Amino acid sequence: MTKHALLCSLSASAFLLMAPVQASEFGIYGRAHLSLDQLDNGNDNGLNTSSNSSRFGIKGSHQVQDNLKVLLQIESLIRLDEGSGEWASRNSFIGLQGDFGLIRAGFFDTPLKNVRSKTDLFSDQVGDARNIVRGGGVDLDRRFRNGLHYQSPAIEKLTLDLHYSTHDRTGSTSDNKDDAISSSVTFGNKTMMLILAYERRNRLDDTALSGIRAGASYRLNEQWRLSAFWQSSDNSSGGDRTAYGVGAAYRLTDTYSIKAQLYQASSADRNDSGATLLALGLDRRLGPNLTFYGALAMTNNQQNASFNISAGGHGKSLTIEPGQDPYALSLGLIYNFSANFGG
Repeated sequence: MTKHALLCSLSASAFLLMAPVQASEFGIYGRAHLSLDQLDNGNDNGLNTSSNSSRFGIKGSHQVQDNLKVLLQIESLIRLDEGSGEWASRNSFIGLQGDFGLIRAGFFDTPLKNVRSKTDLFSDQVGDARNIVRGGGVDLDRRFRNGLHYQSPAIEKLTLDLHYSTHDRTGSTSDNKDDAISSSVTFGNKTMMLILAYERRNRLDDTALSGIRAGASYRLNEQWRLSAFWQSSDNSSGGDRTAYGVGAAYRLTDTYSIKAQLYQASSADRNDSGATLLALGLDRRLGPNLTFYGALAMTNNQQNASFNISAGGHGKSLTIEPGQDPYALSLGLIYNFSANFGG
């Protein structure tokens, strides 16, 4: 064998030996979401610059075997408006994925939280549905600390999610009296998504917070997308309460689309403690990564209600007094970025 042939043979052998290692990937990703908002609390108003759930993440995966992949993600909140951030404060976990499904451990969205995120047309903007569904003392829409999660493979378009927290606090526990569980069943195809979720969080005083959510999203055609949401919550600080909402988005052109959503919270144990939120928006999408938008949102509070208009994933919000009707006008920019590297 010639020297040249020997070198080629050794190179090919080295490539084959290294092939399993090359199945690993590493990447960074994130979102820069900034807006200029005119916020009014019903008495006064002011102009604000807001960073809205802007984030920076690190992700990795490694194909250990044909049917086993290791996943890693560390996602942090970035406050571009105030020059600060919180390390690993968003969805951060390590997991295993294969034909058996997905198993994760860490700090990340619960299945109940995902119902809202999959149906909310104004997520992280003024008019975010969380102003209603998490308002009025309803402490839902969370990430579990100390979370363990299993997601089944899709069977006949159905997926099961089970999420357990040994205790939803920092530090250790000796009795698991404040553990929590969240679960969902999801049906999804190319045009429709239906999801039903239940969550219960036990507390040290022997009372439990619980909630049920149902959501639907339907793509009528290439132009129309419709969404609907319903929630029932028990034992929150504001009392037992229901909330529901509907939304619609219409694509005018490849660049422009309009959207609207209406959400309402019922009165809880206290009379006249409900509210209605209306949000209207115009999006201009410049490619897959950059979107400019304008949004107008208003909340009508009953006499004993103080629901917000710019809470939830929106960075800046005002304090609302009972019976006041806040509104907001917002111009924003969303830039998504990512870069992947072989390992």
